[in-house]
Amino acid sequence: MRVLEQSDERTHERALLEVLYRQAEQLHKKPAYQGFHQVVRKLVSDGLYGSWINHYSSNEIKWLGLQIMPERDQLLSAKQLLQYMKEFVTCNHYDRRLGLPQERLMLIAMAAMRDETVQRLQKVREAYWVLSMGYVTLPDDIMAFFGKTFYPGQPVRRLHSMNLLDSRIPSFLASQVKEKHIRIPTTFMEQVKACGSWLVFDMEEVRRVMNGSLQDVGSESFRRAVANPSITHKRLSAIGLMKQLLASDGIVFHFDDDFQRGTKGLHSHIQLSKVLRRNVLARVCGIHVRLLNGILDVWEREDNRRDLQIEAAGWEEALADQRISLHSEQAVSFIEELSEEINLHVIKTSLQLAKEKGPYLQFEGSDWQSGSYFEQRSYTTEEWQKVRNEIAGNGIRNGCLRKASDTENLSGYSLTKHQQLSMINRLAVQQNHTDVGGSITLEKSAFIETAELLQLLMKAWNCGIKEVHIK
Repeated sequence: MRVLEQSDERTHERALLEVLYRQAEQLHKKPAYQGFHQVVRKLVSDGLYGSWINHYSSNEIKWLGLQIMPERDQLLSAKQLLQYMKEFVTCNHYDRRLGLPQERLMLIAMAAMRDETVQRLQKVREAYWVLSMGYVTLPDDIMAFFGKTFYPGQPVRRLHSMNLLDSRIPSFLASQVKEKHIRIPTTFMEQVKACGSWLVFDMEEVRRVMNGSLQDVGSESFRRAVANPSITHKRLSAIGLMKQLLASDGIVFHFDDDFQRGTKGLHSHIQLSKVLRRNVLARVCGIHVRLLNGILDVWEREDNRRDLQIEAAGWEEALADQRISLHSEQAVSFIEELSEEINLHVIKTSLQLAKEKGPYLQFEGSDWQSGSYFEQRSYTTEEWQKVRNEIAGNGIRNGCLRKASDTENLSGYSLTKHQQLSMINRLAVQQNHTDVGGSITLEKSAFIETAELLQLLMKAWNCGIKEVHIK
């Protein structure tokens, strides 16, 4: 069945490519992937590309066109090809597709490297290589944005959230909202652990009487609300409330004050299994960081920290390639060692970029400058100490570089408590070497009792995991 499915997939991909190539040939009156320079000139004359393209001469564009590898379209899945056709490939004002996938990737590489002054064309070719080989993947909004002068804005995703101090929490948990986001204060988790109690308030009374809201249990406004006889509050069992949370459908626990923290920065992925099979990790990490910094320059996002969120994707496949059992201690050790190696490569590149272009604006007084970034992660080897000293003297280009992977069960079958504990351990060791934590999805199932689910949640919290989905 697997062979038949793969055969059907390849047939579908070939059919999609034939459609793309036929349209390109009809529009340009020449075979697909011939005359890249003429294609670019046509797009510019039609007002479909930004002025950045003028950073390149005609001869440079012709040379880069010769570096395009049409056969790398074969590395794209049918799903990816459909996305190229619907969202990524440049269309004219009559919605006719004017470009091809490899042309789009080359143009993204050119845009990102436009301001390079040393071996610029070689850097464009390297950036094209990591993109076209599928070693790194960029977010959809970047793929759709680059090169176009018109681009519809993405709708802002609204989170349905509730304050755990709000007495309406039971009705929120019983609602039909698919994802119920709740910030969980440390104080609440400590009360659960101690079998203590929790106060909830009538928030309408709080707003009316105090002309404000309650956020933190330790705040002065909280103490005044408790002492005010005009504000109704009720004392609940902390474990009882936690059981209600765990019983709710679609609950998302946020052990962090800032729900939006994970959305900041330019998010992208290293496709681990592909990179490790070719043994090109150091090279890919270096090109990736330079590529993303170039994208930040062109995209002109308002971010004084120049934050990136480079995430390693495909851990399960990488472990299988190494013949390491997914739920073993060996898997945890492999992930920790590789996460540190990736971090070293990306930090070294960001340091090099700081030497070339200067550090990010808020470097002064940061953990990078003081060295506490390295102390927190126990980076004490001679190599790490050298990097630390160089950053203290030269700065670093990016305030944030790495994000831990979002972790969930991809197997299709229910996991035991032990297997879910191993998921938590795998994410926890990743987070030792990242700037932004990942999320984890824990499962309710016939194998897991409520008390065991609570133990898993407490374990995730103790390990510093900031976001836990329960499904």
